[in-house]
Amino acid sequence: MKNSAHPPSKRDASHAAFDIYSTKGFSKIPDRTLKLFSILETYMCSPTPSFYEFGPFRLDVMRALLLRKGEHVPLSPKAFETLLTLVRNRGRVMKKEELIERIWPDSFVEEGNLTQNIFVLRKALGEGPNDHRYIVTVPGQGYRFVAPVRGLSEETAETAGEARGLAPQTFEGVETVASIAVLPFKTLGGEEASDRFLGPGLADALITRLSSITKITVRSTTAVLKYTDPEQNPFDAGRELGVETVLSGYVQRSGERIRVTVQLVRLRDGKTLWAEKFDEKFTDVFTVQDSISEQVAGALTLKLTAEEQRLLTKRYTENSEAFQAFIKGRYFWNKRTTEGLRKAIEYAQQAIAIDPAYALAYVGLADSYNLLPGHSGLSPRDAFPKAKAAAMRALEIDDTLAEAYASLGFVNYRFDWDWAASERNFLRAVELKPNYPTAHHWYGESLAATGRLEESIATLERALELDPLSLPVNTDLGQSLYFARRYEEASEQLRRALEMDSNFIRALIILGMVYDQQGRFDGATALMQKAVELSARNPLALSGLAYTHASAGKALEARLILEELQQLSRQRYVSPYNLAVVHAGLRETSAALDFLEKAVEQRDVWLVWLKVNPRFDPLRADSRFEELMRRVGLIS
Repeated sequence: MKNSAHPPSKRDASHAAFDIYSTKGFSKIPDRTLKLFSILETYMCSPTPSFYEFGPFRLDVMRALLLRKGEHVPLSPKAFETLLTLVRNRGRVMKKEELIERIWPDSFVEEGNLTQNIFVLRKALGEGPNDHRYIVTVPGQGYRFVAPVRGLSEETAETAGEARGLAPQTFEGVETVASIAVLPFKTLGGEEASDRFLGPGLADALITRLSSITKITVRSTTAVLKYTDPEQNPFDAGRELGVETVLSGYVQRSGERIRVTVQLVRLRDGKTLWAEKFDEKFTDVFTVQDSISEQVAGALTLKLTAEEQRLLTKRYTENSEAFQAFIKGRYFWNKRTTEGLRKAIEYAQQAIAIDPAYALAYVGLADSYNLLPGHSGLSPRDAFPKAKAAAMRALEIDDTLAEAYASLGFVNYRFDWDWAASERNFLRAVELKPNYPTAHHWYGESLAATGRLEESIATLERALELDPLSLPVNTDLGQSLYFARRYEEASEQLRRALEMDSNFIRALIILGMVYDQQGRFDGATALMQKAVELSARNPLALSGLAYTHASAGKALEARLILEELQQLSRQRYVSPYNLAVVHAGLRETSAALDFLEKAVEQRDVWLVWLKVNPRFDPLRADSRFEELMRRVGLIS
């Protein structure tokens, strides 16, 4: 008599065989057996699973997430791809060349990139130096994923989660924190050159509104700006950004009218949660923003507080001309270049001239002046008072504006050296808008300056959770690890940033600084030289290269750059701090301290790192250095 139960599937059979080996205590499964299981999995099983489970971990393929008991484990996109490839090919040795070809199909990368990804994965999976529960290195060949793995469909995964008491990974539950990326709207056939700002500007305005909702994690404007290509697939963008939902659309201005087509899609299953078309007078662009914001919140079934509902449709101006000037300024501010910041100031001033009560425009002005000194675009004494006045004016207009408190906190720590006021304003910004990544980012920087390095690292990690692809946040987390003398971790973090953009100048410089402290002068020199070339010989990059030469015993090369910096200072603002760095590298303590004193007189932007920067360790025994830290407020 035949058994009435359903026969096991081929997938069940292959996994059952694998589980027999794992549960019978075999410490080493024969390679031929592992290969057989892999073949069974690849050729005999049902379509590719949506999830993979091993140990306490779950890989969510659609959302490109690694979860441990339901908690998100942060991974860079390439690290996730590496893990997914190993899991899908579990049981067999994947040669290094094959992995590199799969993970970086269109790029030439060194084997070190793969080695770094494996290091990151082992750390994420909780493996110690002699613990290889998941990934085994096969010397001279490659890597093998050895843990038992279960592939799950969408429906099976939900059932399995409920059986183990896990909260469902849902996008629609009221209590779930949703994550969303608002991609720059694609601009169709604008009649004027200025129309190209409409798409990114509309996205930026929606990001500002939606980020006021605590139950939504919204990717920042800087994270989404690179997705402006009309051919960009929103699903690919969403996976790279690590979000659950993507809002995208098209915008076209025709005469006095604006046409907007928008849709909100869920990455898990490709379902359109909401879509709409608008055809309005351009002066009604704010009505369009109101409607989109409210409809997105409704589609995500979010229960909003009265305050969140108010902020969701809050208008900072009713003037469409002022709005156009503002979005142009934000576009250039997000470029983070000297020229971009100057244009951002120009457009913010235009917006303010049109609408003097436009609080966000004052924030745009403050933030642009805040960043200019760090780009050698203006002296601190010329920039920061203007930034402070703009932030204060924004708060006079609206004392609940989180962005303005963050801007003021930046001035407090970078220029005023008022550490108590800085912390107070950053915490107020976080209180008003908990998901505003810039507030966490700048607060994390300020904590590092005062030597509260563990708090700094934790705060920057929070900023990174909110904005995982932000190059500045990734880089500044690496900088805080560098200040903490955790050089290997700093190196790992900065290489992760450079994996996203190999030409990001600050990451190149700070990784070079890490290599300096490790005595890896050839690597540091290559990084600093690249930064010098990419930045058109920016003083910060030049001083970094000179310090590396000096540390490597190449005093002549260091002095040649020192002379170049001195000549440059006769033509434009050059930070005395940068000159002090070179003298510190040459072990010329007196000259280094002389330039640091000039930097204090000018309230230089880089002095906040005096307490923690390893470059100045040889100066710390000198009483003059201690007095300098006291004047900056870093010690009492």
